[in-house]
Amino acid sequence: MDNEKVSQSLELPAHIAFTQGLTSPINESLSHSSAQSLTVKQLCALAETDFTSLADISLDYASLRGELKLRKQIALFHQHLNCHEVHLDENNVLNFCGAQEGLAAIYQLLLKKDDEVVVVTPCYPSLTTMAELRGAIVNNINLSASNNWQLNIEDFKQRVNHRTKLIVLNSPHNPTGSIIDSYLADEILALAQAFDCYVIADDVAQASNYRGLPLAHRFLDYEKALVVGVLSKSFGLSGIRVGWVVSRNQHLLNELLVIKSYGSICCSVVDEHLALIAFEHKDKIITDNNRQILANIALFENFIKQHQSLVSWQPPQAGILALVEMKNEKNLEGWAQQVAEQTGILILPAILFGLTGGYFRLGLGKSNFKQTLNRFSAYLCEKY
Repeated sequence: MDNEKVSQSLELPAHIAFTQGLTSPINESLSHSSAQSLTVKQLCALAETDFTSLADISLDYASLRGELKLRKQIALFHQHLNCHEVHLDENNVLNFCGAQEGLAAIYQLLLKKDDEVVVVTPCYPSLTTMAELRGAIVNNINLSASNNWQLNIEDFKQRVNHRTKLIVLNSPHNPTGSIIDSYLADEILALAQAFDCYVIADDVAQASNYRGLPLAHRFLDYEKALVVGVLSKSFGLSGIRVGWVVSRNQHLLNELLVIKSYGSICCSVVDEHLALIAFEHKDKIITDNNRQILANIALFENFIKQHQSLVSWQPPQAGILALVEMKNEKNLEGWAQQVAEQTGILILPAILFGLTGGYFRLGLGKSNFKQTLNRFSAYLCEKY
């Protein structure tokens, strides 16, 4: 595709377009995809340093690949979460300004017209639209509520073949909260190796594993695999615009660095400084966030009991998100607009993520969840 055609095809991702199109002020969200955030002061307090120490940071360019100590911490983080035989170090990590920049660079590097991509849907919208913009053919694996949003290897065997260039995975899954466990990950890895295709493991919420499920995988033992992470989800630090790509394939990382050099060039040196503090105290941050998610799941279970004639759900296996069905509503976009207008609460219909029907995405990470849920409950009582 030529540049003119690509530029004409660009548009806001569906969920962002929906949010931007709302005319009423939004005060709270029931669909936020991140765990609880911290202030700069709270983050610096974990390191027992005054946040005024940021005043000593030289506002110069950061390293193009990412700050060395930070990349070491990221490598250790993924080594700890997973069971790779390959030893990971800072040379296996390339930092980006968020996960989206890293994903976009991977799609730009790997995909061309008529390449086939396997994506699990519903999904974060750009996982499909970025492939379509490259002229690739997207083969969807459609999750079903009747199967509790679960995947199995037969789903992949039906889609992956000798024409497949890339398999895109996301676990815990946005927006269903389902998982790819270690056993299924091994099966998918063997399938990818058999057909010599690339694998993206979108692991942005992997550390939100509050039930201790077997989420470890071995994807990074494969030369054609790339793992994507970010501080926005399990860490809850979406204001720190640092994401990363991890791979054992140095050629891929070098090619991605070239693409990055035409975009952000490097991350913010201030963001990387804060990111390093976060990684040095990751256990407390993630433990606190996972405790909050579990508390919010319990709150929502009680909410379901109070409104069981109106709503139902499949609780997430892991991660920060789940899908909720509004039993008496089919036009969820119109309904969500009304909710926003009348309550100031943002709710994202699942159709924005590629799923038809009366579902919306529920975010379970925030400390104000109880307050927002009470306001939503009052709205339902008044309307129904």
